[in-house]
Amino acid sequence: MSASTFNIYCMSYKRSNAIMTKHLFEYCTYVVREEEAELYRAAGVDDILAIPKGEVWNFMSTLYWIINNTPEDVIFIADDDIEKFVYRMDDTTYLELPDGSPDVEKITSEVERIAQLLFDLDLGLAFDQPTLAPYAYDREFQFKGMPGHIRWVNKKKLRATYTRGELTPSDVDMALQELMYNRIILQPKYLCVKAFMDKNDGAKNDRRAFLEFTEAMRNKWGKYYAYNKKRNIGAIRVKR
Repeated sequence: MSASTFNIYCMSYKRSNAIMTKHLFEYCTYVVREEEAELYRAAGVDDILAIPKGEVWNFMSTLYWIINNTPEDVIFIADDDIEKFVYRMDDTTYLELPDGSPDVEKITSEVERIAQLLFDLDLGLAFDQPTLAPYAYDREFQFKGMPGHIRWVNKKKLRATYTRGELTPSDVDMALQELMYNRIILQPKYLCVKAFMDKNDGAKNDRRAFLEFTEAMRNKWGKYYAYNKKRNIGAIRVKR
């Protein structure tokens, strides 16, 4: 990248026994809780940023801790369960070498390219789509959408904030805040990831809490957020 500093981070929790995302990039710093750092080092992760004990308590607090405690101007933050990067247009093509191993140079270049675009366009947030189905592709980039497994943050322009105790904090709420303040986010539709979608030891599957979240999102965002219970799909309804 030019014109700014940049780094790739992977946020991970209780998954030292299943290191995946690290192998997809030319460089990557794992962000883990201090009490787990030695487990990750023993698993072969050399570049680690340890979060002091008690400073994070869920996904969003960890995400914002990374944003607030890293030195770069623009950062890329990936989930820890990503198997492959995918070009998605008329069909899906894995970014792999002939032997099936990830094409780390191409993947890293694509991540840096989108980071540079975010910086050049003076926007705060970019992220992928949760689906990699070819039928969902209709353009290279769009200005809004539901977030997936990877995100880019331009710290000087990010306007979304996190407040502990609210029912709405999520990557969806983060996207809606950016759409409210910065008017658009950047969502590449040609580049997606295939994620393992497994629950780690710290994951929760609480239906009541999820229903409370969706209701809180509807109360906060009104017509701009919708959730289809039958299809189990959320939607951001912002028009420009």
